[in-house]
Amino acid sequence: MNLVLTFDYELFGDGLGDVFEHMIKPTEQILSICEEANIKTTIFFEVVEYLRLKEEWNKGNNMGYERNPIEAIDQQIHQAVKKGHDIQLHIHPQWVNAKYINDKWQVDLLNWRLGDFKTNRNYSIKDLLEDGKSTLENIVQKVKPEYECIALRAGAYNIMPSKKVLAAMTKIGLKLDSSVYPGGYEDGELSKYDYRNISLEKDFWWADPDNILQEAKSLGRIMEIPIFALEQPRWKKILNFEKLKSLLIKRGAAVSSVAKTKLSSKSLFEKIAFLFETEAFTWDFCLFNKSMHKTFFNYIEENLQDKRDTFVILGHPKSFTTEHSLRSLIEIAQKSNCSYSFKTLQEVYAEFSK
Repeated sequence: MNLVLTFDYELFGDGLGDVFEHMIKPTEQILSICEEANIKTTIFFEVVEYLRLKEEWNKGNNMGYERNPIEAIDQQIHQAVKKGHDIQLHIHPQWVNAKYINDKWQVDLLNWRLGDFKTNRNYSIKDLLEDGKSTLENIVQKVKPEYECIALRAGAYNIMPSKKVLAAMTKIGLKLDSSVYPGGYEDGELSKYDYRNISLEKDFWWADPDNILQEAKSLGRIMEIPIFALEQPRWKKILNFEKLKSLLIKRGAAVSSVAKTKLSSKSLFEKIAFLFETEAFTWDFCLFNKSMHKTFFNYIEENLQDKRDTFVILGHPKSFTTEHSLRSLIEIAQKSNCSYSFKTLQEVYAEFSK
């Protein structure tokens, strides 16, 4: 069975964070562990954020950095590519109109969702994805001339409504998406999507041009390779050493705006009840403890072994505070009686598209 280790290479969605502390340093640790285990990852590079940082640096604003963050990002991506890692496109549209004011980034929260992207300028979803794809190709082709960006992950999983996104992807040559996760549901001020009807038994599907959640009646243009997720009581996600450490070390920035919105208006009783309700957890190699990884492996081996063979795992370097979670995942996979192999998203797409 295939495990696809992916991570979103980015700062925090609200504009907080430090390129070196939350991207460069933890990514070095992740890639070092992967090199020891001979694992190739897929890095979803947040390009719009990168472009805003570059624009500000080129204007002469060092944004508090003692050395060039753009140069550091470029060098890290080049090194990753040289070692065989896969680089693909990640887009948080709130960065399109972001401004650096009073020593911090102010992002455009009205443009949180890619599927609802809008701007005052004559700038479409197609333009946004095309700029992202070409920027990524310009960076990577410096060390790998034949490189082509083929995959997208929408920021905070917000690819819905998907019709315009799929049309734009098709026009510019993107071939697959990995934003959807079975059981996912958000209906807040920022994130809005409903993936509750997505089957756990599908490795991939060709998306209907009007709706990425439905299969195309004939061979589609865009493939969806979902992130693997299972429903679990919420307290397992929150009362977990890796998560608590991330919240403490990252100075509170790891608490998402979505999570704050969910809890802010609830009474104490409602907050306690909320913790015992179930929620779909994406398989996370930065925040899960060993027990949670075992839960996911056991579910696969007991329920899905004869039905599918590829599982996309997710992580965020900004939440990576200890090597324990990633090393535990690799150890369990290597010791399992099942045969697990780690592949990139590019590799499994090539297999599926045959």
